[in-house]
Amino acid sequence: MNLQKCNNGHFYDTDKYSQCPHCAKSASGAQDMVTEALNPAGTVYTEMKNGASAAQAATEPVYQNAGTASSVPASEAYQETPVAQNVSQASVAPKINPNIFEVKTEENHTVGYYSRVIGTEPVVGWLVCTEGEYFGESFKLKSGRNFIGRSSGMDVVLSADMSVSRSKHAIIVYEPRKRLFIAQPGESRELFYLNDDVVLSNMEMHAYDTITIGTTKLMLIPCCGEKFSWDDLKKEN
Repeated sequence: MNLQKCNNGHFYDTDKYSQCPHCAKSASGAQDMVTEALNPAGTVYTEMKNGASAAQAATEPVYQNAGTASSVPASEAYQETPVAQNVSQASVAPKINPNIFEVKTEENHTVGYYSRVIGTEPVVGWLVCTEGEYFGESFKLKSGRNFIGRSSGMDVVLSADMSVSRSKHAIIVYEPRKRLFIAQPGESRELFYLNDDVVLSNMEMHAYDTITIGTTKLMLIPCCGEKFSWDDLKKEN
């Protein structure tokens, strides 16, 4: 046996080893040990990499969980553990049971005249464009008030005519009891016309009457009136 002392103070047999086996072991272990970042619970993980030997595993570092005094080997600590163990119950969102909710209808919802009588809200007439951006197109009218404007929330939408007010430029009413069509001024300060007469108050409309709103002319084509009404049809059936 030929003992020799290395620079780090280790004794080794030069007949068996060309260099200090203790230093070589420490260098190999340093490459196989990798320190991972903190997990959400504040724990530092140290994992064995590249297939470390059993001798290296025996000396592997341990981690210590914040707030505890216990230590366990890093290879065991790095196993997947549910995060809920390190999270307080108050921070976990509760699960919602969908069966406890009820679908409620709007109590103050207004039901139209024909919806009460025949169960639906059918067409009562049309406004047909005879001049303007919507030439040849028709717009359906329902019972009650029909608001005309550029907004998508209007009953008759004239979004392409920029001379039309955005909301409630004009109103066309169908009154089902007397079976009348009526032109009403809207909430806009802009005017509109019925057969070239300005509408400043309620004006009765008849078949083929024309209203002018901005640069758009619309002709009334009634479905309901003296000769036909949806409630009469319902009674006959």
